[in-house]
Amino acid sequence: MLDPADDALATWLAQVFAWDAGRRDLGSVTCETIAYGDHRDQVADVVRPRAGDSSLSVVSLHGGYFRPQYTRALHMPIARELALQGFSVWNVEYRRYPDAGLAGTTADVRAAVDLVSAQSPPGPVAVLGHSAGGYLAAWVASHPAVDLVVPLAPVTDLVDTVRSGCDNGAVATWLGASPEAAPDLYAAGDLRHRWPTGARQVLVHGVHDATVPIGQSRAYVAAATAAGEQCALRELAGTGHYAFLDPRQPAFRVLLGELNAWRATSSR
Repeated sequence: MLDPADDALATWLAQVFAWDAGRRDLGSVTCETIAYGDHRDQVADVVRPRAGDSSLSVVSLHGGYFRPQYTRALHMPIARELALQGFSVWNVEYRRYPDAGLAGTTADVRAAVDLVSAQSPPGPVAVLGHSAGGYLAAWVASHPAVDLVVPLAPVTDLVDTVRSGCDNGAVATWLGASPEAAPDLYAAGDLRHRWPTGARQVLVHGVHDATVPIGQSRAYVAAATAAGEQCALRELAGTGHYAFLDPRQPAFRVLLGELNAWRATSSR
C-alpha cells in the first residue's frame, strides 16, 4: 500500500480504527491497562487471547516522531490482531516531548520491557516498533530478555533525520537541540553504540517510504551486519510508511510472518 496524501491520512487512520472497532472477533481477546511508572504516559495496554497459550510476549512501540499527539492508540488494531493470533501484546505508551527527551523516553521503554520480562510465568520477549517506535525498539534490543526486534519503517539515524528534514523538526524538538548544538547528545542516541545487542533484528521497510527514507534501514543493516549483529532487512515493493498499521495490509502480514517464525523457534 502506498501512503495516502497528507490531507487524507487522518481519514485513512479513522477508517482503520472504525474497521477495528467493528470486528466481531474482539470478544476473543482481553485488554487491561497496567502502569510501569507514576507518569500518566507510563502505561501499557495488555491485550491477550482469552484462550490458549499466550506466554509469548510482544512489546509494541508506536511512532509519531515523539510528538505528544501521537499515542499508543495507533497500534491498537495491530495489537488486537496479534492477540487474536495467540500473542500477549503490551501496547506501550511512553513519555514524549515535552515531558521527556532521549534519557526519559528510552528509560520508559526499558522500564516497560523490565515489567514484561518479570511476568510469571516468564517467557521470551519480542519487540516491534513503527517509525520513531522502531528507533526505540532497536534501542532496547540489548535488553537481556529480548529475543527478537522487528523495527517497521524505523528511524535509525537521528542526525540524518534532522538534517534531511523528513521529520519537520520533530527530533530536534524532542531532544531540545540540533546535532551541531549538542553533538554529544546525538552521539549518545546513536544506535550503533548499543551494539552488541544479543537479539536478532529484522527491519521491514517500504521502498516508497517518504516519511523515513529506506536508505536509513539499508545503512543501519549494513553497519550492524559488519559489526557482527544478527540483522536483516526486508524491503517491501509498492509500500509506503503507514501500511504496517492496518492488519489487512500485506505489510502487516510480513510482521506477522516474522513473529510466527519466532514463535516456532521459541517453542522448540
